[in-house]
Amino acid sequence: MTTTMQKAVTPQMSRAYVEGGYDRVAGFVVRAADVAFATSPSQLFEAHALGFPGSPHRPDAPHVDVLRFPATPQLRFEDAVGGTDTETRARTGGPFVDRPPFTGLGFVAVRDAVVPLSWVVHSRVPAGSQLVRIGADGRETTLATYVDVGHGWRSDVVPVTPPGPRVSRFVGPMAQWHGTYLSADPLEDGVVVVAEATPPDEPGFEQTPAGRWRRVVPAAEVTELFELMVTARWNGLPVRVVDQWTAPEGEAASRVSYTGHDADLAEGLRLEKVDAAVYEATVPTAALQDVTPTQLVPAAWARG
Repeated sequence: MTTTMQKAVTPQMSRAYVEGGYDRVAGFVVRAADVAFATSPSQLFEAHALGFPGSPHRPDAPHVDVLRFPATPQLRFEDAVGGTDTETRARTGGPFVDRPPFTGLGFVAVRDAVVPLSWVVHSRVPAGSQLVRIGADGRETTLATYVDVGHGWRSDVVPVTPPGPRVSRFVGPMAQWHGTYLSADPLEDGVVVVAEATPPDEPGFEQTPAGRWRRVVPAAEVTELFELMVTARWNGLPVRVVDQWTAPEGEAASRVSYTGHDADLAEGLRLEKVDAAVYEATVPTAALQDVTPTQLVPAAWARG
C-alpha cells in the first residue's frame, strides 16, 4: 500500500497550483497518518513546524492548505537530520543547516506526538495528489486534484487555470513508448499515462483542457521508465536543474533547486527562499558547471 505524505503549502504555492498550473513539490514533508491529529490551523502550524523565519503561516489563520500525495517511486526522500548551525550539524552527522523550529533530529518538535520529518527532492507532483484546505472548524475541503501529467489540476470547487501544453522534462517520470520519449505517470492498475505538448505521430492521443496530448497505454508496452536528474554546480553550490527555456533576450536560462541543505550558504548567495529549506534560482544556463545528466530508475520501474 502506498504511503500518503503531507506538506503544508504556502498561500503563494496554493495559488500557483490552481491559478498557474504549477506541478511541483519539494521540501519538508511528513506522513499524513502521523499528523492526523492536526485538524486546525494552530495544530498544523506546530505539526508542520511552520514558524520558520519569513513564514507566511500563522497559528491563528482561518485555514491552512496542505498537499497530500502518494509516495511514488519517482520521489526521493531524505531524513531531515542536521542542526541549526554547523556545530550542531556536526554532532548529528546530518547534512542540514536550517532555522528553528527545525531541530535537526529528524522529527518535528510536537508535544505528545512522534512526527518523523523528511525532505523530498524537487519533483513533479504525482498523479492523484490532492490540495486540501483545513479550516479553523476542522472542516476539510479538497480544492483540487492533480489528475496526471496530461490533465494537470482539476477542481469542482475553485476555478483552475490550465498549465498550458509545455511540460518540463527535467522533473517527473519519462517513458519510452514506441521509440518516443514522453512525459508520463505510471498508475497502479498496470497502465501508464503518456503526454506530449504537440500532437504525436501515433493515433489514439486526445487533447486535454491543459492543451496537452494524452494517451493511456499498457505498462507492458513501455520499454523505459525513468526520471531525468540533471545535477550541476552554480557559484559552487550543488543544484538540480528543474527547468530550462530561452529567455526573451535569446539566452538559455535554467531554473535550479539547491540540494546542499545549508541555509547559511543559500541565503548568503541570496537564493530565493520558496519555503522552509527550499531555495531556488533562475540562472543563465551558461553559468552552470559540472552538468551531469542521470537516469533515475527505481526498482519498481526496472524493465527485465
